[in-house]
Parts: sequence; structure tokens; C-alpha cells
Amino acid sequence: MKTNTAEYDINGLKIDWGKPLNEVRSILSAFEKFQPYGGWSNIRCKCTEIFGLPTTEAEVRAPFESQPVLQVIYSIAPIDHSFFEKLHSPYLKQLEKVLGKAVKSESKYNQRGVKKEYLYSVVVFSATWLFDDIRISLSVFGATRDKESGPCAAGIYVDWINEIKAASPFREKTEQFENTLSAYIKDNIIVDKFKLANKQNPFRIVHYELEDPYIAEKDHQLRVSQMALYKRELFQTPKIIRNKLYEDDIGLYWIPELNKLFISNKWDTIYISATEDEHKRLVFLEVLPARGGGRRELILKDLKIYDTKTSDTLIHLVQKIEIETGLNISKEEAYDD
Repeated sequence: MKTNTAEYDINGLKIDWGKPLNEVRSILSAFEKFQPYGGWSNIRCKCTEIFGLPTTEAEVRAPFESQPVLQVIYSIAPIDHSFFEKLHSPYLKQLEKVLGKAVKSESKYNQRGVKKEYLYSVVVFSATWLFDDIRISLSVFGATRDKESGPCAAGIYVDWINEIKAASPFREKTEQFENTLSAYIKDNIIVDKFKLANKQNPFRIVHYELEDPYIAEKDHQLRVSQMALYKRELFQTPKIIRNKLYEDDIGLYWIPELNKLFISNKWDTIYISATEDEHKRLVFLEVLPARGGGRRELILKDLKIYDTKTSDTLIHLVQKIEIETGLNISKEEAYDD
């Protein structure tokens, strides 16, 4: 069955996949809006129908305002079902008329330990359809959820899953900077190295819905595309620097031509400029024992560094960055729950 994979639909208005959220915001300016959720940047607006099912709202989501929309969530209004039908039946029947048979479905009605008053919080049935770069998913809830836009009994999730294509224009810009950085780095560059108790990991998105959730660890193009999509300023570590670092190393080095301090693990790199606004994204976190045993974290813009609670390496690293840049790194506490 032919399904439009180039656009998504908001109340009959067709919007191209690939448009950044800030452009979509203008397109949807006349629609009634609801309070946005936390997490990804999003627009919640009034929507009355999708795939022949009644809806109360559509939520359009992107990693940032300037990034392309990657997901649209439709809140589905309750539909009457017969005494002998299960909750999901009328939704699934309608979707299969429009989309064809689902490639995957799962019944989750027999969930133990869920009290009746909390049934709205669980998914009792799910189904998935795949069309080229688009994944459409249905989740039916155990009871109706009360939302600002009205009662919601199910959700339809439409995802643009081609991260390489979505990231293409952003990856080009990132790659230009990486090439500029590499051009300034010579074999004799001085790298101040800090040895951690814990090995670090490259940034990647884990997709638990896939057969291989960790596919980005094996696909270089996919990983760098994810970096460009989901991070603002995270770059590949230049080859000369990468060859000087082990998996448990952090390296610091100045590039005078760029007037920036660079901090790298073996895979990923960020830079810090001695400007007033940089300190807002620099945080040293003492994670105190709770359910977990505790640890230390250093968040440097889009680079997260982890170490054991007994290691002082991150403390020395913080001191070094503060001396080199003149910035104060925020010190905070949290619990390992």
C-alpha cells in the first residue's frame, strides 16, 4: 500500500520531512497551541484527524530549534469498542485499512502488579509499520490519559529514521570545522593528558527498537551523522590527537590560530573559548551514593566525562581548565538513583 514518506500531515497541511523546527513553527503559527513538553524542542498544536482516526493534538519534535523535525506524535481520542473487542482493536483495524498489515505487533495486556488507577501509564498493545525512511508506531494505553488538549487513549508516532539523510546539511558544516582543526595540528603538538580510572565511550545513539541497538558503533557514517543531529558542538577527535590517547585518557591542547582550548577523548572533541557564556555549559558533578555507588562527572558542553568517585583525576582536570581559560566551572551534587 502506497504511503507518503516525503511529508507528514497536520490537519491536512503537508509538511516536508527535513524542514527545521523553527521553519515549521512559522508554518503552524495559526494553529491553536498547547504548553510544550520538556526534553527535545517541540510544538504542540491542535489536530483533529490522522489516518482516519480522531486526534486531539499533534506534537512536532526536533533535537533543537534549528534541526530537522524527526518525530510527530498524534494523541488519539478514545473510540468506542464492542464488549467482545480488546481496547486496541478499533485503532488497529483503521490503521490496517490505511497502512496495510503491521510488520510487528505486541500484546501487553497481562502486565502484573499494575493497579487499576495506574493503567493509563502502561501500553497494552503496540504495532509498527515501516515505509522506506518512515516508521509508524501505534501504542494503546491501558486507560484514558487526561491531557491539556483532551482525553487520549492511544498514540501514533511517526518517525523519520534516516539519520544520515537528516544530518547531511549539518554534517557538512561540522566536517568543515574538523578539517580546519586538523590542518592546524602537527605531530609535535603538546597534549596535556589526564588518565582516568574508567574507560570512556564514543558518543552514539542507542536504538533499542532495532535488532542491533548499537549499530552506530559499527557504522562510522551513522555515528558522525548522529553527532551532527543530536549535538551542537561535538566533533571527531583529529587523527594525530586520537593516536596519542588511550580509551581512558583525556587530552587538553591549545590551537593558537583558533584561540581555543580543545578537550578530547579518543573519539570526541569539544572546544572552550574564554568567553562569558561558556561557563553555563561547564559542570563538575559529584554524584553521591544512593541506589548506585556514586561517581564523578564532568560535563563540558557536549562532552561528558565519567570517572569513579575515588579518583581525583577529574578534580585536577577541572583545575587545569579553569587556569587555562579563566572560567569557573560550576560544582554541583546529585544522587546516584
